[in-house]
Amino acid sequence: MEWKAWDALIKISEYPSIFLDSRMMKALLRSAKRNLAAVTWHLDTKLIGICLVEDALAESLNLDEHISVKRSWFSIISRWLHGPEGRFAFRVRVIGPVLGSGLHSYRWANHIPENEQRRLLTETIFTSKSNEGNAIPKVAMLKDLPIYYPGRRQQLQRGWIPLEFDPEMLFHLDPAWEDLADYQLQLNTKSRTKVKRVLKISGSFEISDWSTEKVLENADALIDLYRSVFDRSGFRLGQLHVEELIESKRFWGDDFVVKGYELEGELVGFQCAYQGADEIEAFFVGFSPGLVKSHAIYQRMLIEFIRLGIATKRKRINMGRTALDVKSSVGALPRRLQCDVHFRNPIFHALVRRFTRGFDPAELVLKKAWKVDAYAKVHHSEIQTT
Repeated sequence: MEWKAWDALIKISEYPSIFLDSRMMKALLRSAKRNLAAVTWHLDTKLIGICLVEDALAESLNLDEHISVKRSWFSIISRWLHGPEGRFAFRVRVIGPVLGSGLHSYRWANHIPENEQRRLLTETIFTSKSNEGNAIPKVAMLKDLPIYYPGRRQQLQRGWIPLEFDPEMLFHLDPAWEDLADYQLQLNTKSRTKVKRVLKISGSFEISDWSTEKVLENADALIDLYRSVFDRSGFRLGQLHVEELIESKRFWGDDFVVKGYELEGELVGFQCAYQGADEIEAFFVGFSPGLVKSHAIYQRMLIEFIRLGIATKRKRINMGRTALDVKSSVGALPRRLQCDVHFRNPIFHALVRRFTRGFDPAELVLKKAWKVDAYAKVHHSEIQTT
């Protein structure tokens, strides 16, 4: 694989991507449990396009919590699809990172127009067979295209159905901050009090940065903690495996940060993050669920992501699209994302297009953490600034 040309294309696009970075691709491609590929397009031997494609299992356990239904028959069909066990699962070919959010699906040379980009993508996605011997999924999902306009999602390309679920939460870092005290000064009184309380009740944790060797030794324990959180989620698209943790540490070194949380000598949690040139991708966390209320472990992890961003002088932290309310309480702000889907069967494609017109993402009621003139609010360019 021409990784130098791959990274050069990302740089030329002027839109960095941690999940498309060649180090990430190398780590993912070494996983025996994930069925993915790095796809390239050439014109006269010159690289003009790249993307990440993965066949994954999508599972919905409680779709109604994530959407707002405008038509009564939608709930009836949704209950039928989920069956008596309340679970609906299907295989999907994902264009973009299964385990990440944001615009990390593809990059193209600047002279390739958008309609040509989508044409090449549409012609390519269903041509390669699964390395695992499985049939090609009947649906492809292109994720995640930022929505910068007000109102409902819009169809961007013919032949693709637009869907919108939860937003991703972004945290903008003031370059003048030197420590957490500076961050807290820009919070409103209520939020500042909450952050102080989190730091107090989580003070008994011993938090340490883990080396590659320690990750190797304890990878299975980290996955067990991760599953304690993952198994409680209402919608799942793929999952984290031991290989991703180990290979990420090998390829990224100190730029893949893993922090362990111990309480009275026992490992009770971990968090990990990728450090790009200007931003931090808050990746996965795992912890004992009982410590959320008693020790505010999850809130403390969010604050530690912020501490890391301040210490390394990054511009932004991407906190993902789960636990929106908690993330908003520490100052993360939402950016709407659109996923486009394309079905191989044209009849089913038409039915799904009509079916999905009946729902929107669930209405957001998020915390307002910042003072009126706070840096994060002023520099949040998305429509949904709060």
